[in-house]
Amino acid sequence: MKGDEAVARERIVGRASEEFFSRGFARVSMDELARQLRMSKKTIYRYFPTKDDLIRAVFRAKTARIHQLFQETVASRADFADKLYRLWIAAGKELTELGQQFQADLRAFTPALARELETFRREEINRNFHLLIEHGIAEGALRRDINVEVLVQIYISAIMGVITPETLATLSVSIDQAFRTILDVIFDGILADGARPGFRTQLRDAAPRA
Repeated sequence: MKGDEAVARERIVGRASEEFFSRGFARVSMDELARQLRMSKKTIYRYFPTKDDLIRAVFRAKTARIHQLFQETVASRADFADKLYRLWIAAGKELTELGQQFQADLRAFTPALARELETFRREEINRNFHLLIEHGIAEGALRRDINVEVLVQIYISAIMGVITPETLATLSVSIDQAFRTILDVIFDGILADGARPGFRTQLRDAAPRA
């Protein structure tokens, strides 16, 4: 069972994450967070002596969550179509929660963390997506003539370029619809013939009900 201090830290990080990712941390004051959490600013500073400490805690919690999702997905015994769907949807959503303003604030005010994020994103996606693709080829679920390097770059570009709040606003589609469309267009083309029915079933079963 978690102690009171651990619970308090998680509350602070959780609330700060919501605000930082949606608005950027430069626009969110510690006074505002204290009001939203209904605790004193002094209490927040007891756990996080500076705002930068809180920013780092939020950053570390998010990257740890993404890492866990990738690890669990790649290591699971699910079939390839299910792994592919989970990796793209679950991990992709986690990545896109890092809003554009938050990333801009990282670059402007905490360049070391901005560089760390870029390294993490590149290495985490590359390493785990490569593993998944290699497993898919070995299982006969993916075509063997695929250029894995190009495919990984398509994946990264789709996440960073298409699945953003700004882009989604212009397209008037939900994040789920955007992910599913990209999945359908890209991965249906790289799957081996025998794997397509299972993958299409996965997409159909996961579709939001009206």
